[in-house]
Amino acid sequence: MTALYALAGASVAIAFVTAFLRNKGMERGRFVTKMASSLLFCGVAFGAAAGRGEMNLQAALMLGALVLGMVGDIVLGIDLFAAKEYRKFVFLLGGAPFFLGHLLYIALLLSYGHIQWHLVALLPIVPMFFLLMDRFGLIKLEKYLIPFVLYGLVLGAMMLATLNLAAQGGELGRWMWYPGVLFTISDASLFLHKFGQGPLQKLRPVFSYTVMVPYYAAQGIFALAVGWL
Repeated sequence: MTALYALAGASVAIAFVTAFLRNKGMERGRFVTKMASSLLFCGVAFGAAAGRGEMNLQAALMLGALVLGMVGDIVLGIDLFAAKEYRKFVFLLGGAPFFLGHLLYIALLLSYGHIQWHLVALLPIVPMFFLLMDRFGLIKLEKYLIPFVLYGLVLGAMMLATLNLAAQGGELGRWMWYPGVLFTISDASLFLHKFGQGPLQKLRPVFSYTVMVPYYAAQGIFALAVGWL
């Protein structure tokens, strides 16, 4: 298990390098390091699956969600290699596997125990954040408004699902305080990086780190969780 923790940590460490290369405009290097991080968290997941012996439905769903995450990483990794007029389309296309992966995470996490209904208040937080940012001209959603709101609801449900499980304690619950919040930070930063206007454009170098590092930390936790489900 120590080796799996080390590999998960390596995935996060390489994410710092990916963000640095992104800010330097070294896109080929960024793509290579990003794929390395993604392969590492998938390797952790399959290593955890091998260590548990018998598989169950929850562990299989977690593996499926992690593989979808890697697919999304590949598509988003090539967005800057696409022609400029197609980049937003490639960005949205890359978001589809993440959307499906998040739905898998939510379904399997909510299958444990009972729902803490007060956490339902988390659902509208991210959509409201996007709508307010659009209202004050800090992001420009236009025709992407509905996809943003839907994705925001999914991120809220991710936070609900992870924190709901965390509140129930146990070895698995002990780690679930973090990934839902980390995913929300990462995905919100990604949207602000892509669609930010005015002063947010100056923060793009910072967003490179707040996209990459929380994302790989969250995926690393979920990969390790394959052994505890």
